[in-house]
Amino acid sequence: MISLIKMNLKLLLRNKGFLFFLLVTPALSAFILSVKMDHTVYNDSDKEKTVILELDDYSEKAVYTGDTSACIIKVYDASNSELSEYVLSQMAATGMFSVCRADVSGLTEEEVEKIAKKDAFDDRAGLLLYLKKDFDVAILEGAWEQGVKLYAVSQDERQELFITELTELFARIKQVQILVGDDIPVMLETLTAIQGNLPEKKLVNLAGKEKNTLTEQQINQRAQIGYAFAIITLGFLFCGVCVAHSVIEEQNNKVYTRVMLTKLSSRHYFLSKFVIAFIISALQTLVLAVCLSLIQGLDVGINIPSFLGVIFLLGLIFSTLSFLLGVVLGDVMSSNYAVFAIWSISALLSGLYFPLDDTTKALKTLSYLMPQKWFMNASELLLVGDKSAYSMLLCVTISYLIIIISIGGVGLKIKRYE
Repeated sequence: MISLIKMNLKLLLRNKGFLFFLLVTPALSAFILSVKMDHTVYNDSDKEKTVILELDDYSEKAVYTGDTSACIIKVYDASNSELSEYVLSQMAATGMFSVCRADVSGLTEEEVEKIAKKDAFDDRAGLLLYLKKDFDVAILEGAWEQGVKLYAVSQDERQELFITELTELFARIKQVQILVGDDIPVMLETLTAIQGNLPEKKLVNLAGKEKNTLTEQQINQRAQIGYAFAIITLGFLFCGVCVAHSVIEEQNNKVYTRVMLTKLSSRHYFLSKFVIAFIISALQTLVLAVCLSLIQGLDVGINIPSFLGVIFLLGLIFSTLSFLLGVVLGDVMSSNYAVFAIWSISALLSGLYFPLDDTTKALKTLSYLMPQKWFMNASELLLVGDKSAYSMLLCVTISYLIIIISIGGVGLKIKRYE
């Protein structure tokens, strides 16, 4: 078995194609990580989710302006006061609601009523909110129902959450009013001071875990890590194909038959190939480590040993996948086509090139079948210093290897039977 490993490694190191992917893809990945990014396409869109979005007029559709991943609230603001500005800003700052405001100060209540009835059918807002001209007076008198009118125009369950948040906000305003009086600027200043002393609310995702809030620099680093993953996984896949090519050649040249005449079992034969895939992943990670060490002032956002560990585990998955895929297909060209298709589709669906936050639920679910998605999530955890990423990476790697080896083993048995 050791002799097989040594022999195959010598043959691989003489293969120009193997050396190309072994050396060039890690170097290219290191170059991508070294590029300084002074802007990001993600940060601007994230900011838009927590501010009031202004509509040109009340006829403009909120669905074209608002964030469709949040509950869109179309606001008809006839008050245009400091208090209404504060209330809407607080609701938008939660990140759960996309607040789109239209100025209707020149319209009567009857006209706004007609517009709301029309928008209930023509627009796709989750909730319509009308702030009347006497909004400030109604709030200060503790009768906010007289200054606010709500139109439920969808089945979105987040409507109830919005109403609850809005009611609690009005209650806080009333409490501050009792303390400082009816002077609205003083009230808002007090409210802002109180809000600054409160513990920051943390967003929770569907899995019940707190969502990570990344800085602009970390968002840039996350994007660069995604591009680096895309490049280096291509190298892992084609290096795995080179291992598969050696198996195909050994079968065609009866080397495999002669090996089976010795005491070595077929299980140990393929185990030796898996060891080679392991060594290849380690070699590419080593080349990447050398390239990163040559870059002055490199800041990946993650400590280098942890980042290299992530790369090694990702490479182990893809090297094993392409190796078994090539053996099952039994043809080098078919293997090349297959691994290139896997690389391009998996990188696209896992969000390495662009985020999938605003895509459909089905596409988001599909992305979790891709290994890169889990490794990107782990990288995000490492960027914010969450140590749970290590256990997650270990579990994900073992799970994918079990699945890949199991399916590959079944495929080999079927092929042998045929």
